[in-house]
Amino acid sequence: MTAESKRAQWLIFFIIWLVVGALLGVALKAQFRLHTAELPSTRLPELARAYVQEKRTVQAMENEIRQLRQKTTELENALATGTKQTKVLNDSLQAAKMLAGLVEVEGPGIELILRDSERRPTFGSPESQLMELYIIHDYDLLRVVNELRQAGAEAIAINGQRLVATSAIRCVGPVIYVNDIKMASPFVIHAIGDPNTLMGALKTPGGVLSDIIDVDSKMVELHARDKVRIPAYTGSTQFRFAKPVPSEEVAK
Repeated sequence: MTAESKRAQWLIFFIIWLVVGALLGVALKAQFRLHTAELPSTRLPELARAYVQEKRTVQAMENEIRQLRQKTTELENALATGTKQTKVLNDSLQAAKMLAGLVEVEGPGIELILRDSERRPTFGSPESQLMELYIIHDYDLLRVVNELRQAGAEAIAINGQRLVATSAIRCVGPVIYVNDIKMASPFVIHAIGDPNTLMGALKTPGGVLSDIIDVDSKMVELHARDKVRIPAYTGSTQFRFAKPVPSEEVAK
């Protein structure tokens, strides 16, 4: 490798690290705004305006993260054209990013829509004592996600939020948070994998959807899709406490 090609390679590495640094900065800023944004007052109109503004800001940051990650991938691919070794390294890097959910993916799969029931039991009736059954809860989503993963789903998203190893699904009052993003019914779940296998897993008698359908069949809508597109994860990928184990210690 000539001195000129080495300089070009190091320049590409430097640019990649600049993009990665900017990417982490934007991600952390978005997370900070989500957790610490202060609303101006308790008056409803001002709260509504502030909420809309914060939502637009977060969406803009997520778009910027997607663009930066795409630029990083382009630079990595450009670097891989240099030598056989760099191509092997880049192939491994892209595979790791796929596994981590950091790239947008598409393929065959399913679309599942879960929504709260429009039925309301008569006050005082036996059904009214079980009102929570007419609402989609965080544990319903968790059971669906676990079933899809068990059935071989390679990528899953809920209302456009890509699920990764650090994703959390939790209920806070009347809403559910996925990746710290607030959402409510309906919940649109996309999964990529063999459509027949995924559909079969969800339709198993006595399975994850059976209890919901028994309450109100209109709460569940399930379709096989020839093509499903799932966005990349746009949250923070920084680890504060976990560190890689040195290779010499792994071998012990």
